[in-house]
Amino acid sequence: MQYQAAKAQKERARQVAAAERERVRLEREMHRAQAAAAMARERMARADVQAAAQAEREAKRLHVEAQQTKVESLNADLREELAAIDSILESTLAVDDYVDLENLRRVAEHPPFQSVHTTAAPAPVPIVAPLEPYFQPPAAPAGISAVFAKKKHAAATAAAQAQFGQAHAAWRAVVAQIPQRQLAAAQQHQAVEGERLRRLAHDRRRYDTECDERQRVVDVENARLDDLINRLAKSEPEAVDEYVGIVFGNSIYPDVIADNSDFDFSYSSDLRELSITVVFPSPEVIPKTKVFRYVRASDEIAETTLTQKDVTTRYVNLLNNMTLRTLHEVWESDRAGRIDSISLVGGVNHVDPAVGRDVFVRLVALAVSREDFLQIDLSRITPSETLKHLRAVVSKTPHRLTPIDDKKGVRG
Repeated sequence: MQYQAAKAQKERARQVAAAERERVRLEREMHRAQAAAAMARERMARADVQAAAQAEREAKRLHVEAQQTKVESLNADLREELAAIDSILESTLAVDDYVDLENLRRVAEHPPFQSVHTTAAPAPVPIVAPLEPYFQPPAAPAGISAVFAKKKHAAATAAAQAQFGQAHAAWRAVVAQIPQRQLAAAQQHQAVEGERLRRLAHDRRRYDTECDERQRVVDVENARLDDLINRLAKSEPEAVDEYVGIVFGNSIYPDVIADNSDFDFSYSSDLRELSITVVFPSPEVIPKTKVFRYVRASDEIAETTLTQKDVTTRYVNLLNNMTLRTLHEVWESDRAGRIDSISLVGGVNHVDPAVGRDVFVRLVALAVSREDFLQIDLSRITPSETLKHLRAVVSKTPHRLTPIDDKKGVRG
């Protein structure tokens, strides 16, 4: 008994020791797992920080590229705008300013006729009669049973004949109804087609009315054009003014110039002279920026401005070029030679700061004959020297809106 008790105690001690070893092992595994998880979290955190830093660097790079691209676009637009302003005389020399009034004649353009009622309804399908039933007697008995089945066969035959008679009567009734059904379908189709054709005719009348109105408008405009051509052939002043207006309307200036300038004119058939008043844009509309640049340190787009001398020179050149361009466009378009001379005054509308009233400051004035002007090769001139040659009176400081003194006139 003592031996058995000692043996049991040893077994319990062994089990307790084994359990303790397992507990220690599991605790070590838990600590290792916790340490591994902590290291994994730390690696992930470092990776997140690196990814965030990389993303931030990429965002900054893309922002800088976007700003630089914006600067390039602004500079391209600026170069295009300044080049257009500087070349307004040169650009008109590349086109023919003559307007052939016959080219303004209009032709009515009509869209194709459309209607949802153009397609006819399908015709009714002919009704086909069902197959005529036929009598099929029951098979006659054969062999020894035929002697005993005569009455039974006769009864079956009579029943079959009765059934056939009913089927045939029903068939004849169906066949008899076919003409009426066919007529009803034809009448319904005719009604549908009649309504469709009525609506189609309504759509056609509406289309024809719209075409007539388009043609009427075109005919009125062409009649006005014929009247202008006829009056222009007679050199009527109003017709010459209208033609010159068409010429100036075809003259394409840069937006900054077109939106801030205007032309007024009047033709004298007695003097064969066109009097023109040109409203120049004010000096403020001329771009002052020389170039745009991106300042990375402050993340700003800055402007380098032109010198006052450059701005002044560009404005003076603009007035000179607009003056010569106006003369050129009139005479190049006047192939019939109705205009022998042009008197031109150019200036700027602004508010006089001394009296607070709207005034027109005259900056250029000249009178020139066709003969004298057509001797000039505008593709090889210096505009300021050409105006001197034409004895034009020009403001000494037009950018300051200093008016000219033309009290003595401008005719030589």
